[in-house]
Amino acid sequence: MNEMIFNNWFIIIPIIIIAITFIIVIATIASPKMRGKMMARQIKAAKYMLDEAEDDLRDITTKAAQASQSGLNIASGAVKDGFTSGPKFCKYCSESNDEDAIYCKRCGKKQ
Repeated sequence: MNEMIFNNWFIIIPIIIIAITFIIVIATIASPKMRGKMMARQIKAAKYMLDEAEDDLRDITTKAAQASQSGLNIASGAVKDGFTSGPKFCKYCSESNDEDAIYCKRCGKKQ
């Protein structure tokens, strides 16, 4: 007998939880006042999280900015080196020419 009552609770409790959830969802959809209360709670929670995480966020953004700056310095240095050293390429046919070439050895156009 006790076992039968115990097994019924596994059916009854989920039905009660689903019914309560359904009522809350319908009340939230239908009632602007209820929606406002839910949104106010969400806003308070977001403010609290931001206040608690302010130092962490500042640290993360600082590290990201430093990483970006060092990456940009490396990339710009590589681009600068590529423009100032190595073979010169024709802007018309993309042929590799000597650094001091005035005319392209393939198409003959002035560089």
